[in-house]
Amino acid sequence: MGKKLKHHFLDAVISGGIGKRTERGLIVTTKEFVGYFEKKHNSKNDYLRSYLPSVSIEAGRRDMKHNKFLFKIGRGTFKIHEDAITMHYSKNFSLIE
Repeated sequence: MGKKLKHHFLDAVISGGIGKRTERGLIVTTKEFVGYFEKKHNSKNDYLRSYLPSVSIEAGRRDMKHNKFLFKIGRGTFKIHEDAITMHYSKNFSLIE
């Protein structure tokens, strides 16, 4: 079974393919997300446009879940929960001794 879009997304953020570090944290926009994955994975635009809102944590909450790891901070703009990056990195990029 191949990687889920979540894993491709977090890989792209960690490698610097998409997202931007700001004083508010790691930020990604729908526009850059769709542009990146439309070209790279031949995914459908409608699916990609709906993905970020579907994995957003409800307003007023702070806890991340495996399927909710973004905060919506504006129209088409999302902040990535730092724990999502930390957990993904430790599971997928840790050095094997």
